[in-house]
Amino acid sequence: MADQQQGSAVSAAFPAPPPFYRYFTPQNLSRLKEAQRSQPLESNTSTQQDDAPRTNFLELPPELRCLIPPEPPSAGLYRNFGDTYNVIDVLPSLKDQGIEQLYPSPPTSPTITAADGTKVIHNFDRAFYLNKMARSLLLNFLELVGTLAVAPEQYGRKIEDLRALFVNAHHLLNEYRPHQARETLIMMMEEQLERSRAETDGIWKMKEKVEGVLTGLGGGEGVLNVEDSKEKARAVYEAKRRDGEHKRIWEVLESELG
Repeated sequence: MADQQQGSAVSAAFPAPPPFYRYFTPQNLSRLKEAQRSQPLESNTSTQQDDAPRTNFLELPPELRCLIPPEPPSAGLYRNFGDTYNVIDVLPSLKDQGIEQLYPSPPTSPTITAADGTKVIHNFDRAFYLNKMARSLLLNFLELVGTLAVAPEQYGRKIEDLRALFVNAHHLLNEYRPHQARETLIMMMEEQLERSRAETDGIWKMKEKVEGVLTGLGGGEGVLNVEDSKEKARAVYEAKRRDGEHKRIWEVLESELG
C-alpha cells in the first residue's frame, strides 16, 4: 500500500516535494560544513574499493545524509515523474524494435569509397524518402478503402502496411531532432544578440540626445536666452515697484492737499 502511494506521488502531474526537504535548514547546513572541515566526507555512491568514505557517510546523522548530493549517473536508467529514461539518450533503430525499415540506413560517414577507390561525398536526403512514404501512405489508404468495399475481412494486411509506413516516417523525422535542437538554440542566441544590439543602440541614441541637451544648455544661445528672460523679469518687477511708489506719493499728496 505504501509503495502504491509512493508511486502515485512520484508519477503525479504536480508531485509533492520529497519528505527530506525539511532537513535543508541553515542549522543542518552549518553542521554539515563543520563535519566536512573536521573530516572530508564522500557520498555513499563512491566507487572506491575501501569502505572508509562509505563508513564516514554512514556515521553522519540521518538528517545530514540527505544534504550530500549523489554522484550524477553516467549509465543505466533513471526515473523522472514516474517514467524511466536512459541516461545516454540514443534513438533506437527500427531493427531493434522489430519493425521493418523501408528506407536505406544513412552512412556512418558522409564520405564513401567507390569501387574504383575514389572517395565520393554521399548526401542522405531524408526529405526524398519522406515524400515517397507520403505517396505510399496515400496509395495504401486508397487500397484499404477498396479492400473494405470488396473484401472487408482482408483489411488487416493493409492496416499493417500503413502502420509500418507511419512508424518509418516518424522514425525518420526523429532523426532530425538533434538538428532541430541545434537550430533552435542558434535561433534563440541570435534573438538574444539582436535584443542586446537593439538595447545598445537605444542607449547610444539616448546618450546623443542627452549630450545635445547639455550642449544647448551650456552654449551661448542658451545662456543669452536665460539672461534675457532674467533681465525682462527684473525690469517688469522694477516697473511695478515704481508704479506702486508713484501711487503712494499721489495718495499722500491728495490727503495733504485735501
